[in-house]
Formats: sequence, C-alpha cells, structure tokens
Amino acid sequence: MLSLFSTGLHATEVKTGVIIHRSYEMEAAGRKIPYALYVPKSYDGKKELPVVFALHGLLSDCYQVIRYPGIVPAAEKNGFILVAPQGYNSQGCYGMYGKQKVGDIPKNLGELSERDVLNVMTLVRKELKIDARRIYLYGHSMGGGGSLHLLGKYPDQFAAVATVAPAFFVPHRGDRLKPADSPIMIIQGTRDILVHAHVVRSLVKIIEQNKQDVEYIEVKGGGHLVPAWSHWNEIFSFYKKTKRDKPAPLPEYRETGKQLDN
Repeated sequence: MLSLFSTGLHATEVKTGVIIHRSYEMEAAGRKIPYALYVPKSYDGKKELPVVFALHGLLSDCYQVIRYPGIVPAAEKNGFILVAPQGYNSQGCYGMYGKQKVGDIPKNLGELSERDVLNVMTLVRKELKIDARRIYLYGHSMGGGGSLHLLGKYPDQFAAVATVAPAFFVPHRGDRLKPADSPIMIIQGTRDILVHAHVVRSLVKIIEQNKQDVEYIEVKGGGHLVPAWSHWNEIFSFYKKTKRDKPAPLPEYRETGKQLDN
C-alpha cells in the first residue's frame, strides 16, 4: 500500500505494510549507512503515530532486528512506526563507552554509532508524521545497553525504553547509568550465558535506587535470544501507558569528552 506524506514543499509516497530498506549519506563517516523502516497500514500521512527505534545487538544489524519474530505484527497491531538504525556498524555500542575506546575501528566508532541513531531519528521525524510525545526505544543485548545510554544522555527524547538482556555492565560503573524520568522495562532470562541475570538484577537495583520507574520481567530458563521476541504484548502495552508532557525536540549530538576502556 502507498500513502502520501509531505516533506516541505513536496508530497512523496511511502510504502506501508512492508519492511523498507534504506540508506543515507552520513557526512561524519563519509559513506552511506543503512537503516530499516516499517510503516503500518493505518498510516495516512495526516495523523501522528508513535514510533519505536529498535537497536540491534553485537554482530547483528538493522535488517535482523526489524525481523525479530513478532515485532512487525506487534507494530502493525498497535499502530506504531518501527525504525531500526544500524548504529554505524555491527559493534558500535551506540556510544555507551564514550566517543572512542581502545581498539575501536575507526577510532571514533562510539561517536559515529551514537550519531547514526540520532541522524536516523531526525530523518524519520522530518519525513513522517510522528507523535513527538511518543518516541520509544527497544534494545536487545548491546542495543539494550545503548538504549539505556541514550536515555540517560538524551532524556528529553524518549517516552519509555524497553530492553532485553541489556549489555550495560554497571556493577563497576554504576555512575554510567544516568537517571531519567522515562520509565524502563527490562526483560532477562535466567540462563542467559552472555548477559548474566545477576548483573541485570544489580542494574535493576541501581535504577530503583535512582527512584526511576522500572518494570522487571525475569524469564525462568530463558536464554539470550528467545526472550528478545517473546514479550511484544507486554512491551507495547508498556509503551502505550506513557507519553511525554511536551514534544521531544529534534535530537542533537552532545560531546562527552570522555573515553572509557573496555
């Protein structure tokens, strides 16, 4: 299906009800970076819809996360636009270790990864009718850690954040988790061998100590992958409970000036 939407002086067509592969020229990187997009069939270019930005895990990509079992049907059912940024490459970490860390290629990988997410957010918001009070993050593994980092650094952007097995290893770096007003959902399997449940429980405690609203779902016997696509009803119901009081401004990259080793 095709719908019309307006970008400035021109009306353009967008496909609805299908996954769209796109790319844009990233000036800071000097090359094209891919992203993926799903616009529900209910989109008419007039009514503003909520949007979820989905962040993939380590060594994955935007094409895989937007094809997680059930995520597109859940977006369609709930009337959400779904966007999957690449985060520059498969291991950029979305800037959660700072602008750069030892061993990164290119050296400013963290910066490029974070900038890419913000760039795609801006592109989609300028192109489509987005409800700027209902912008959400979903992140799995590295994407979960990246989601928590972006929420803390850009607290004026997101209405709520849902993560699965967030690779945000805070017991030795609890100061990296910056409090934000937006509620957080965390889903974690007890038999996850990549992101251990006891680490995520520590993360939940820190969030609670920060007096943040957190919903924690522990999946008994769950590993690293299946929980990532087994709780869409809970996740989208969680999103739909919250919207920002004021529309989020278009995001702008903020320098951190700090480098972290692994």
